[in-house]
Amino acid sequence: MSPYRASPRRHKLMALAVSSLFTAPVLAEDSQAEADSRLPRIEVSGQRSHYDPRPASVGTATRTEARERDVPQVVDSVSVEQTMSYGGRDLADALAGVPGVSNVSDTRFDAFRLRGFSNAGDLLLDGMRDDAQYVRGLGNIERIEVLKGPAAVLYGRGGGGGVINRISKQPGREAFASVSTSWGSFGRLGVAADINRPLGEQWSMRINVGRERADSFRREVDSTRQYVAPSLKWEDGRSSWLLQAEYQQSERVPDRGMPAQVSRSSASGAPLAYRLPPASADTFYGAAGRDFVRDTNLNLRSSFSHRLDASWQVRQSMSLLDLDSRFDNTFVTQPYVSTPRDFNRVQRARFVQHMQQRNLQTNLELQGQIKGAALSHELLIGVEYSWQRREPRLWAGAAAPVALHGPDTRPGSGAANRPFASNSHRATGQALYVQDQLSLGQQWKLLAGLRWDRFEIDSTNQLRHLRSQRSSSVLSPRIGVVWEALPGHSLYASTSKNFAPVGGDTIGITPDARGNANDLGPQYSKQLETGLKSDWLDGRLSSTLSWFQLDLYNRAVADPVVPTMFYLTGLERNRGVELSVKGELARHWFIRSGVTRQNARIVEAEQRFTGKRSTGVSGTGGSLFIGFAPPQGMFAESGVVHEGARYADRDNLLELPGYVRWDGKIGYRLRQAEITLAAINLTNRGYAASATGLAQIMPGAPRSFTLTMAYRF
Repeated sequence: MSPYRASPRRHKLMALAVSSLFTAPVLAEDSQAEADSRLPRIEVSGQRSHYDPRPASVGTATRTEARERDVPQVVDSVSVEQTMSYGGRDLADALAGVPGVSNVSDTRFDAFRLRGFSNAGDLLLDGMRDDAQYVRGLGNIERIEVLKGPAAVLYGRGGGGGVINRISKQPGREAFASVSTSWGSFGRLGVAADINRPLGEQWSMRINVGRERADSFRREVDSTRQYVAPSLKWEDGRSSWLLQAEYQQSERVPDRGMPAQVSRSSASGAPLAYRLPPASADTFYGAAGRDFVRDTNLNLRSSFSHRLDASWQVRQSMSLLDLDSRFDNTFVTQPYVSTPRDFNRVQRARFVQHMQQRNLQTNLELQGQIKGAALSHELLIGVEYSWQRREPRLWAGAAAPVALHGPDTRPGSGAANRPFASNSHRATGQALYVQDQLSLGQQWKLLAGLRWDRFEIDSTNQLRHLRSQRSSSVLSPRIGVVWEALPGHSLYASTSKNFAPVGGDTIGITPDARGNANDLGPQYSKQLETGLKSDWLDGRLSSTLSWFQLDLYNRAVADPVVPTMFYLTGLERNRGVELSVKGELARHWFIRSGVTRQNARIVEAEQRFTGKRSTGVSGTGGSLFIGFAPPQGMFAESGVVHEGARYADRDNLLELPGYVRWDGKIGYRLRQAEITLAAINLTNRGYAASATGLAQIMPGAPRSFTLTMAYRF
């Protein structure tokens, strides 16, 4: 097995991208003329508390700063500071309890279902595509915005359930610094620092660094994560240029959870039903001491903006992601042994992978306002180009079956690893989009947008010397209206459309695929949504009540006679209602809550799946937290996270029970120091947190504590 080596062409492309990233357009003017034309800086400060869970504005829904109440879709905002105070360190921790979000992450990478639909590729960082397969940390993230429903009009291809956008920490004009250390259950120990400094009148810099190590309640499992994220910003009142870099390395023992057990079988021995994993929740089924996953990623970003006049500005953004992911993983593939049939042992496989992925994306946007006496427009016109390359190389090894109870986790000798797959996938995308936010007086707002995308995929099987190429072009519309029927209460309705082209999810098609798997057109999804957004208690409290129907209406369906042939005739539908209440109940008392009830089902598909519930999607879910958070002194918060019952498999043979998890924290805050003691799962309830199949069910963590001490200066 030889390590992957980048080609000279790859080095040239990398050098060109990095050079472009740190070369912004320079708009030179005479110094006196520039001073005369410089617009005054306007600062707006609100009365909202720092601990209020509502953001002042959201940007993911429109790619412009907008009030959440003016957006005709549901947008959830999650404070990373709040998540980390409970010991959360990755994206799955941050999204626990967000209504309509189900965690179906693999041990190697983040994956979620939003409103019932797959979201593996709908992840963004500062509005730029971040669909590589790795586990995302939160050390350099300020908040997370979740836009529910199709978002192709702004971000292109995706699963249709929504997008998850991480918003990074950026330099500011105020000097501050903080250092923190945390200790927790199962050997957790971490340190972090966040330093921001102005560098003269026009420059400022910020750097975030951190490292954490932790064991686990699961045997043989541990992890280490470290990151460094410097950023630099220049602004003169008319133009600004933000440069960001983030390096993260995560090394851990891969943990795919536990296999279910066959509880009922046919006369021929075919499994008909399963029950939850019978072994102890700490049981490990991999190869102890040999299994590992190591992700190393570098993300470089540049954002330049220039205000042309009081109403118009131009923005140019560029992002480069480079990921190197390696693993050696032995895991359960089937919760029983087929030959000879044995329901007390489980089948395993071993794979070694070295995968590299590189994403390059650039946007150029023109944003401006046209104001009239009774009608005003806020226009956004953009052009986008993206280039992605993904190169997975896999080697297969031997892995003996093990007992369901008390498995032997010793690596064993086995046969030498043999090449299994060596592929090279390239994807390019071009897009044009336009959006108009119209204000008709004080009561009516209309949002309309249209985007054209062209997506091309080129895949090569390097072991068999086969190659396939496909392309598709799609139009994605969106329209919505908001009517402020009464002061502080707005009714809204919207419809939007999404597309998922062949090869656009994990990037790649199979060159030697039989049948028409590579020749299918894009799958489309469409959402209808309506609701009521309200402000209460003089604007201190906000609520959103929404109803939605989301359809994947040309789902791929296999031919009943020729299984390699597929037809775009299927329908998967999710209908639901969602309610959230957030804000300040009384002085220093805050609430953050949301709940959803949904019915995600397969309406039209192969006969065995028709009528089944969608995998991994619960019928109910959400959270309710109430906290007391004065600027100084004692503070506390307590609440529950609820996840309803959901199925672990497409055949609906095993239903994971719903659960309610109780969390809480208490602490003391001084002007410059803060100490927090947080607990997850206070009642020590056993539950199934997530599943990626019948053979891989992840148990929830037992009661655990995190003590954090922070000092600001």
